[in-house]
Amino acid sequence: MNINTIILLLLSVSIVGYLIMINVIYFLAPTVPKNNFPLKRFGRNNCTRVADNPNRGEGMSPIITDMSMEKVQDATKKIINKMQRTKIVTDNAGFIHFVQITPLFRFHDDIFIKIFSDNNKTNIWLQSQSRLGLHDLLVNERRVKHIYNELKKLT
Repeated sequence: MNINTIILLLLSVSIVGYLIMINVIYFLAPTVPKNNFPLKRFGRNNCTRVADNPNRGEGMSPIITDMSMEKVQDATKKIINKMQRTKIVTDNAGFIHFVQITPLFRFHDDIFIKIFSDNNKTNIWLQSQSRLGLHDLLVNERRVKHIYNELKKLT
């Protein structure tokens, strides 16, 4: 075997291994539509929650605004649609569940947004969580911070 054949063989095995890994990840953590904001955080090191019972989200607190729930929901969907590798799974009045796929390993992460009225103000809660693994390398923290900052610009 010459060096070119060995390189081609290793490259082929790597590509096949990558494709198998992606399919295993998808099989182990399929997308299941949710209709309600989670009652609690998913995990300590793979979830960022800016709501009651917060987790991580340093410097962030639930957003309270005078904007109507409908305007907040529309603005939130525009923010989501500008993000890469996202798909809205559930879009109900006052609740959005969308999925964002990480670039390399194609992990599917769930993001939940609750929009509700309290004392004539609109409240916004955010939660982003990984489906698999023990740690997210702060991907969820950065994602929530991005959405949070975009929404704060509007309020």
